[in-house]
Amino acid sequence: MSAPPDPRRRTSTQRVTTWRDGVATERDDLLIGEEPAQISVAGPDQQQIEVAVTMRTPGNDEELAVGFLVSETLIAPSDVLRVSFGDPLHTSQPENHILVRLRTSFDAARIPARTTVATASCGICGKASLDDVVQRLGRVEKIARISGASLLQLPDQLRAAQDLFESTGGLHAAAAVSVAADGSLSITTVREDVGRHNAVDKLIGEAALRGALPLASSLLLLSGRCSFELVQKAAAAGFAAIACVGAPSSLAVETAERLGICLIGFLRERSFNVYTEQGVVQS
Repeated sequence: MSAPPDPRRRTSTQRVTTWRDGVATERDDLLIGEEPAQISVAGPDQQQIEVAVTMRTPGNDEELAVGFLVSETLIAPSDVLRVSFGDPLHTSQPENHILVRLRTSFDAARIPARTTVATASCGICGKASLDDVVQRLGRVEKIARISGASLLQLPDQLRAAQDLFESTGGLHAAAAVSVAADGSLSITTVREDVGRHNAVDKLIGEAALRGALPLASSLLLLSGRCSFELVQKAAAAGFAAIACVGAPSSLAVETAERLGICLIGFLRERSFNVYTEQGVVQS
């Protein structure tokens, strides 16, 4: 594993003029960092194969690469041998080239079919993609109970755990939330990123690298909306429930329903909607 990224890459300072009540004031504003990351894989005696390029906030990059590959079902967590970065002698930005070395050979033919499903806008997603996800992943292991009272406490707890959001206001967050036998909830891990998919991949990668997948007794908490591709990532990691502060899409709801995932949306201080597996949430 590598050392943490230079803090100056995660944020930068920009001089701005702020207008308030007709009065202009100059001040320094903190911006969240955004850089490209090239994710590549290589099996034994294989040349590295480029899988994807994503724009991300530097930090937890090993988790990002492994989480992306696992959540897109391109590899299994046990396939990972080590994660390294680019060679400074051959690239000008080695920190933006992430290479996942595998214990087994990687089949490059799998990349086109998976990356079409994983596009951020999901413009081509539909029934065929949904059928593929259901067949490939299957139904998750169901959580017996989630406390409604505990759910209402999660947004404030997530916000308190978002260190960079507090200073920049420019980040999405994803959290793994442990579900106890009595349905009570506690946040165990939080990851932030300029991209919401990246935040989820970093979260999944963290669990994969410590051998904690599947996350069958955990809930995935999202700081924004929930879409089809986030449901499929959650299912790949074994999450049996998803709670989002924003709205779920229609395809997200249908996917969650077919995979047996309890999907909760519009989670606010005093209310939320349960879209699927309604019996899981109890008072």
